[in-house]
Amino acid sequence: MSDSVENNEKYSKTVIKEMLISAILYLPISFFVWFYASALLVIPVKYLLQAVLTLWQPELFNAVTQHQYLLSIETLIFPSETFAGQGDKLAVLDVSVNPMLYGYGVAVISGLVLSVPGLKWTKVIFQIVLGYFVVVLVQTFGSFWEMMKHLMLEAGPDVSHAILETGISPNIMALMYQLSYLIFPAVIPVAYWIIMNNVFIGEITGLDKKQARNFNKKAVSDKKQTEEDK
Repeated sequence: MSDSVENNEKYSKTVIKEMLISAILYLPISFFVWFYASALLVIPVKYLLQAVLTLWQPELFNAVTQHQYLLSIETLIFPSETFAGQGDKLAVLDVSVNPMLYGYGVAVISGLVLSVPGLKWTKVIFQIVLGYFVVVLVQTFGSFWEMMKHLMLEAGPDVSHAILETGISPNIMALMYQLSYLIFPAVIPVAYWIIMNNVFIGEITGLDKKQARNFNKKAVSDKKQTEEDK
């Protein structure tokens, strides 16, 4: 039994080292591709955000336009304040957001998935594509609350009042913005990778039910171990 435990530990250490080396190689490449393909990767975020805004508050939001990887939300809010050079013209307020701040999980997922030893290419492609759409949801969520923060805190009292009329309170906005900016982009991609590769993680940690568990073996006392060896 002790030989089996030792062999499992050696196997786990070998696989973990192999994965770490692969991750060091694949993660920079994944971030490079993610950055240079940003204009394409943001397209679904644009259409999803536009659908959410126009269905939720069609009287306040008109459309979402894309400029490279930046999104501009065209509102139908007319602030009462006048600006230099505006004269008697009325101008709606537009808000620019950067979805890339919430989308680096695509590179994280890609790098980690490519680093899993022995994973079939069909599963690699499936996990990366599905992970991309998960990150699109994270980006849309983050872009929405970044826009809300700007409208509620930085665009003046008239705009803030218009947003408050929708039922969103400053406390809810602050909480959602913190989650969308600090928590979700970092945690969700890693959690997704763990869920999709739970069998592999179970093997290298000894928690796979199909294998003898390392922590159960270690719980055996030295006395019982000696008796079993006899």
